[in-house]
Amino acid sequence: MSGKKKYTVPIMLAIITMLTFLIVVLFSRVLLDGQSLKTERGQRLASSYNYCILYATALKDGSAGLLEADNEEARMQAAKMLGKLDTAAGECGVGVLFESGTRTGLSNEEATLAASEPMQKISAALEPVGASGEALTPEERATLTAAAASADKLSGILSAYTAPTGPDRFRQMQAGVDWVPVAQDFVKALKEAAAAIG
Repeated sequence: MSGKKKYTVPIMLAIITMLTFLIVVLFSRVLLDGQSLKTERGQRLASSYNYCILYATALKDGSAGLLEADNEEARMQAAKMLGKLDTAAGECGVGVLFESGTRTGLSNEEATLAASEPMQKISAALEPVGASGEALTPEERATLTAAAASADKLSGILSAYTAPTGPDRFRQMQAGVDWVPVAQDFVKALKEAAAAIG
């Protein structure tokens, strides 16, 4: 009996080694999937932040363009810029502004309203401006002047944070690093702008 080889220990060591290898591979896969998900969410937030920048730019260029328009072509270019407001507002509002609201303790409904309400008021106030095709009335000029001033303030707030372009920065954005207070300041400025314009 003592001359027989026992294979129990080597087989157990081989099984333990394979299980350890399998656990490491699976755990690495889980970590990589989590990292990919965070990068993707960060990319969406960065895209939304860029739409907020587009919103402020379109508001400024459109309102200032209508104020300075001296012919139909210039008026159409300015109106085209103002036409971008709704698209930019939608992407900006449902993305970065909504997310910043929920991260600061607002409910989903409160965060949605905080972001969308002022943007809707601004769009509603600017929609009839210049629609007649005639010279701007003093009230329309006042509305456009307030819109241009508000757009400058909005752009200034957004310049405090640069939207990421690389995977590491996308993950930081997804984690809420640096941009949440900027987005909340933007929401406050939007409310002030809606009050001034409307």
